[in-house]
Amino acid sequence: MESSPIVPFTSEIFARRYLDAMPDLTLVVWAENMVMAGFDSDNLSILLGEIAPFNKFEIDNILDRIQSELKIPQINSRSEAIEIVATARIHRFIRGLTSSASAMSELASLYTHDDETECICDFYLLHYAAIDLKIGEYQYYWPDANRKNIEKVIKARCVRWLEDHPLVAWRKYEWQIRNQKFR
Repeated sequence: MESSPIVPFTSEIFARRYLDAMPDLTLVVWAENMVMAGFDSDNLSILLGEIAPFNKFEIDNILDRIQSELKIPQINSRSEAIEIVATARIHRFIRGLTSSASAMSELASLYTHDDETECICDFYLLHYAAIDLKIGEYQYYWPDANRKNIEKVIKARCVRWLEDHPLVAWRKYEWQIRNQKFR
C-alpha cells in the first residue's frame, strides 16, 4: 500500500525551490490543495497536469509564474529558505504528523555549520542528543537533557521556534489556512 505524501506548505514549496530541491509528487498534491482551497492561477492548473518524471527547469518555470500570478512573497536568502523549511518540519512534528526523531533528523541534515544555517543549530544538537540518549545514558550536546526529558526538551524548543518564526507574510498564501488550523 502506497502512503500519500504530506502536503507541503506554500512557503515550503518556494523555499525548496530556492534551495534547488528536485521536484516531486508533493508539488502536484500541493497545487491540488491550493485549487481546492480557492486559489486560482492558470499555472496551478498546469502544475496539476504534471506527472513524473518531472523536468526541473519546466517545474521551476511554472513555480515562478505561479509566484507572479498569486503575488507570493519572494525568498531573498538561503537562510530565509532554511528557516521556512525548518518551520514547516516543526509544524508537522507539533501537529503529530511526524515523530520528533524524523523532524530532528530532517533539520540536522539541513545544518551545514555555516552562518546561513546557524539558526537551526539547536535542532542539530537536539538530534544528536536524542540519538546518544537512545543508545546510552549520557549526551553532551544539550544541557540538562536526559532520557526522561529529551522529548519534552525537543518539544519546548520547537514551540519556542514557532513563536519566534510565525511567517506572517506567508499566511494568506497557505492552503491550510482555509482548510485546517494553521498556527
